[in-house]
Amino acid sequence: MTAPLTESPSSQRLPFDAKSDTEYGTLTGFFAAEFNADNDTNKGDSLIDVDEAYIQLGGLKAGFFYSWWDKGLNGESDSLGNVTEFNSIAYLYDGGSFQAGIAVDELEGATTKNNGVGVEGIVSASVGGVSFDLLGGFDTEVEEGAIRALLSADLGPGTFQIAGIWASDPNAYWNASEWTVAASYAFKATDKLKITPGAQYWSDLRTGNTFDSGLDKWRAGLTLDYAITEGLASRVSVQYEDTDTVGGGSNDQVKGFVRLQRNF
Repeated sequence: MTAPLTESPSSQRLPFDAKSDTEYGTLTGFFAAEFNADNDTNKGDSLIDVDEAYIQLGGLKAGFFYSWWDKGLNGESDSLGNVTEFNSIAYLYDGGSFQAGIAVDELEGATTKNNGVGVEGIVSASVGGVSFDLLGGFDTEVEEGAIRALLSADLGPGTFQIAGIWASDPNAYWNASEWTVAASYAFKATDKLKITPGAQYWSDLRTGNTFDSGLDKWRAGLTLDYAITEGLASRVSVQYEDTDTVGGGSNDQVKGFVRLQRNF
């Protein structure tokens, strides 16, 4: 169970699960609520959200949960998904060092139709300290799709990760740019301190319903994770971002946050 203090500025996630063994595998029921507090929140805004709610039997999973597009790199410099949480039905075959899965997602809120449907497929493999994911998503509403590859490898005193995405045109799974590439290196400086520099580049940013803009964007930053004591961790992130603007010029900004997280 985790209760992080985030840039909300205050957010707590409270999960519950129940498991039992059956002749078809482990039966799991999972529910997680998120409680938010913010002085800027309007009284009409919801301060309690359902973060996840699903039932899983073996490799079959149904409900409201984070998709495979939610997976990112170490640190806080990357953004590798658009909408990452859906009402879905998914099946994942787990062969240990090899995994393959397929999911059908309800794209309500992510498309122009209330009954929009998307399909995801993933293949993953791991050997030693190296793992690789190949993920694809197709939005049947706009008839466009995206492909993402992610490689992770233990390298020296840390973990190096690199990922890339290409999309045919804006869709529910990826709509930021025609393609992007991101990388990070999580350096374990001590048993308590981890230092993670990272960067990402976007080419042909979205304008309207296409990627034919010729505009680019890049981000680079640093994330520090420090384990203060048992059950209490902290994270500090600072990112610099530069985005091309229509008509020439660019818009740059520095952003970041400080987070304290209590783990039970």
